[in-house]
Amino acid sequence: MSGPIRGFDKSIGKSGPVGLTGDAAHVREVIAGGKTLTYVSVNQVAAGSTILAAASAGQRHKVIGVLLTMSAAGTLKLVDDVGDLTGPMDIGAAGGFVVPTSNYPFAQTAVNSALRVVTTLGAARGSLIILTEA
Repeated sequence: MSGPIRGFDKSIGKSGPVGLTGDAAHVREVIAGGKTLTYVSVNQVAAGSTILAAASAGQRHKVIGVLLTMSAAGTLKLVDDVGDLTGPMDIGAAGGFVVPTSNYPFAQTAVNSALRVVTTLGAARGSLIILTEA
């Protein structure tokens, strides 16, 4: 894994580490009602587990949009600190999938739980849109 993730936090107007390590870069934007909408760029260097969103006290992460591909044929799944959020999805080399944004989450973590992508054989590439709220 690479070093600290660098991103731009619009809520405070400065760039710098956003408190995670891994292969993703984050751009964060605060929206109405104190909810946080996070655009996560996924760029794993190799297959494995990558944190997409760190645990947030008293809140859960809701995946509301996805565009993910794989660098080689393998499996991809989303997990939290409790367990699997999706089953392993078989994805061909240079294949992928899209989940258009929706008012209903594609997957959501347990409260106080980090969101991760776990891959086998290939590395994940793409982006997710995550709504963080209670």
